[in-house]
Amino acid sequence: MSEPMTPRRPIGLTLVCDHIAVGGAEVLLLNLFRHLDPAVVRCRVICLKGLGAMGAEFEAAGFPVEVLGRGGRHDMRTVPQLMRRFRETGTDVVLVHHLHPAPLTLGRIAARLSGRKSIVTPHGMDTMGYSGRRCLPRHDVETLFLSDAVVWLAPSQGSYFRREEGVGKHPWSRTREVVIPNGIPLPPPPSGADRSAARAELGLDDDEFAVGIVARLAKVKAHEVLFDTVAKLAPSHPRMRLVCIGGGEREAELRILADTLGISANVLFTGMRRDVPALLPGLDVACLSSRYECAPLSVIEAMAAGVPVVTADVGAVQDMVTDGDEGYVVGIGDVDGFADRIGRLADDPALRARLGEQARARAEGQFRIEDTASSFERLLTSLAPAR
Repeated sequence: MSEPMTPRRPIGLTLVCDHIAVGGAEVLLLNLFRHLDPAVVRCRVICLKGLGAMGAEFEAAGFPVEVLGRGGRHDMRTVPQLMRRFRETGTDVVLVHHLHPAPLTLGRIAARLSGRKSIVTPHGMDTMGYSGRRCLPRHDVETLFLSDAVVWLAPSQGSYFRREEGVGKHPWSRTREVVIPNGIPLPPPPSGADRSAARAELGLDDDEFAVGIVARLAKVKAHEVLFDTVAKLAPSHPRMRLVCIGGGEREAELRILADTLGISANVLFTGMRRDVPALLPGLDVACLSSRYECAPLSVIEAMAAGVPVVTADVGAVQDMVTDGDEGYVVGIGDVDGFADRIGRLADDPALRARLGEQARARAEGQFRIEDTASSFERLLTSLAPAR
């Protein structure tokens, strides 16, 4: 008679970061944690410095968050503290991203010294071209062998890191590479009632043509490109409205710019919103004018809402949007290109409807958070099969 099998415990996954800010990477990670099977993966967070604006949301979702209170870059206690917490919490795999340099380095070292696996998830690319700075610090690339996997958000992201930042160039800069696209909780296809409710919330009239951008009001998002675009189109499209969804340090500057360009009546600032999916069906076109991105969730969310996209050719957007199919991809800072594509869509409702339907279909086929979670589960179980 065979002995009963010992039940397998879930894989202990610990995210190590400085703090949990409000941003696309943090929203993605929260949605990912929510969709991982708790019978397979048990998630928790360790913040080296502080809780951050989204820390309470992780806790409310049932994921423990603890703060170590790191004293500064020369605080020598961090690695032994992490090692002890990994042992005490049953951590099997440590997850770090590129946004916080200290956790990226120290989290991986503590994982290796305590016999844990580690995964690196860069949420950026193209920084060399935009700012002249690396996305992954050189010492982290040169020690990638300490990690057990790096997760790319798109094939082009991996190509960028190999070409520009030296990933894989030497044996010590190599590790397992896996592509797992971003995903979102896909809402039902929007109805006419959803569109009416969204436009009412935004204060848009039925005959206004709404061009939206969901982005922090920061220089990297290059809102001025869309302001110039609207100024170019406004004489022939006086009912065009640019809806800026998001808050940030540039709001006063952008309001002055709208006044200077004579388009104040055409621009709507909503401030920071946490109900973006409910607002998107009210748009006719969604735009992204950034000078630097990776695989932006705002593009996926717009596609899921059945809204055609006009985006700058940044990051991995060409892995997400095929020019002429789900929208259009134009050059970075190309005001004439944005004006031409947005003008086409404004003048052709049938084209908007077709591209919007194709955008929704692509979101359904490629960008579901359930698929992202399943891919992470497969990676995690391959790294920590016996527990």
